[in-house]
Amino acid sequence: MIVDIEPGMVTIRDAEAILGLTLDVTLTPNQTRLVAMRLMHKGEHTVAAEGLVRAADQAERGNVK
Repeated sequence: MIVDIEPGMVTIRDAEAILGLTLDVTLTPNQTRLVAMRLMHKGEHTVAAEGLVRAADQAERGNVK
């Protein structure tokens, strides 16, 4: 899974193995957190879920490098 972060948005690419997504998806920070919470709740891919939460936080703050 590849995550690109821009101010106010997170783009997730190549996420078929983790999220079952074959296409790229661009989400708001809150939507990204929901995806992460769903993974955590299932106990699946918890490391990826933590990364998504961090990406959402960065996108929300706008401090993207």
